[in-house]
Amino acid sequence: MIEQKDIFSQIGDKKRIWVIGFPGGDAVRLRFLHKKISAEFCVGDVVIYLGNVMGNGLDSVKAVDEVLLFRRALISIPGVSQYDIVFLRGQQEEMWSKLMQIQFAQEPLDVYKWMLARGLKQILLSYGLDPEEGLRIIPQGVVAISRWVAALRSVQAAHDGHIDYMGSLKHAAYTADESILFVHRGLRHEVSLNLQGDAFWWGGTLPFVRSYPYLQFKQVIRGFPTTTQAGVINEPYYTTIASGGGYDGPIYALLLDEKHVPVNVIES
Repeated sequence: MIEQKDIFSQIGDKKRIWVIGFPGGDAVRLRFLHKKISAEFCVGDVVIYLGNVMGNGLDSVKAVDEVLLFRRALISIPGVSQYDIVFLRGQQEEMWSKLMQIQFAQEPLDVYKWMLARGLKQILLSYGLDPEEGLRIIPQGVVAISRWVAALRSVQAAHDGHIDYMGSLKHAAYTADESILFVHRGLRHEVSLNLQGDAFWWGGTLPFVRSYPYLQFKQVIRGFPTTTQAGVINEPYYTTIASGGGYDGPIYALLLDEKHVPVNVIES
């Protein structure tokens, strides 16, 4: 039984599901992908983003704007609910969230440098912020850091919907019959869904190569960032949508039919 449903999203039965790989801050490719999905979208469909809308690309702000615009366009269609569009928390969104609490870290400067090297630098730049500022302020102590974080939050709040977007992120999603599970990237096979914690982003079994399923789920679908071979990788019990978003590579979306069988792959 799955608990903590406030951090998970349940997908209704008999719905087609569009699963979008990592945009990685590539707003241009994401916009083209949305146009392709729009041409085939039907009332009753669900769209799930596997996370990392932000990322190594230089357009993280525009990428978030793009998913919010696409969401608004979809829910303006009669019969489409706000719950039909699901955003999962990715590594990049998790790092931004941790940045908003960095004054509480034991070694905040080390944490900040670690995040800068993994995509946070590009996200800050996309908001018009100077990544070097944190390197100067963090050694000054908690008070200075708190003021700096408040300023960062104000900058993000100036972009319509961005704070709400961060607040809407789910840790995972699953179909109502609990046959298909959608996660960002990682998963610990020996641990229940409720106790995965940061395994969704940083830990877990990578890559997904197993001869047995995770719990009762017939299939687990996750994303993966790649600089080389992008595409949809189908394995027994596990499907990986490998996208090059943020690395000048294609972004992929996988369509599952009403029986949750993969029927189409879209690339931009």
